[in-house]
Amino acid sequence: MYKDIFDHKSQKELDNCFLEALSDCGMTCEIKKGEIINPDSSNYIFLVLEGEVNQLMYSKDGNEIIFFRITKGSIFGEEDFFDEKRTSVIYKALQNSAIKMISKNEIDIILESNPKLFRCFLQSMVIKNRMIMMEISNFKFNDSEGKLADFLIRLYYTEDINMDMKKHISIVLTHEEIANRIGLNRATVTKIMNKFKEKAYITISGKEIIINDIEALKSLTNIPI
Repeated sequence: MYKDIFDHKSQKELDNCFLEALSDCGMTCEIKKGEIINPDSSNYIFLVLEGEVNQLMYSKDGNEIIFFRITKGSIFGEEDFFDEKRTSVIYKALQNSAIKMISKNEIDIILESNPKLFRCFLQSMVIKNRMIMMEISNFKFNDSEGKLADFLIRLYYTEDINMDMKKHISIVLTHEEIANRIGLNRATVTKIMNKFKEKAYITISGKEIIINDIEALKSLTNIPI
């Protein structure tokens, strides 16, 4: 299921759609690693030109949950933009990044001349909705091992690789980042990672996680994938 939902060719086409339509518009902003983007209105859509950004939310007591990692060619803020309501999600740069900040007036003009862009916006929101659906299913159906296994499987199928040419992938994430994505604490993630490593499901080298046995990970999840 994940392989069909998160098709690499379609994602590349979507990224190219946004880069071609929006990269010459708006204002370019350079943001430093760790810098927070907290738009004061819903009147903007943002395009990542370089780098990576996390979409996240903080609880009142400072706990963090990460919804999406947004990479080059992808947009963010489109849900707020089309709903015309600002939510409490914010964005945090994972590395030094460059983004485009495009106003509602500019978007309206672009859409008049390029109505096909509507479909790209819709597709972006559908993909994010499906990702949230999968994450909610993971929270509901899986135990701690299953949660981590399912998360790694999703990364396996969403990484920008040629699935026919490569049997494993490399993912650069800290245990803290993973914990914040799947609702576990860092110590639990580390414990399960070590167990997966002992069973040779994965190999860990620094921040790099190499998935060796995707089928073994699939056997641990209760989601029909």
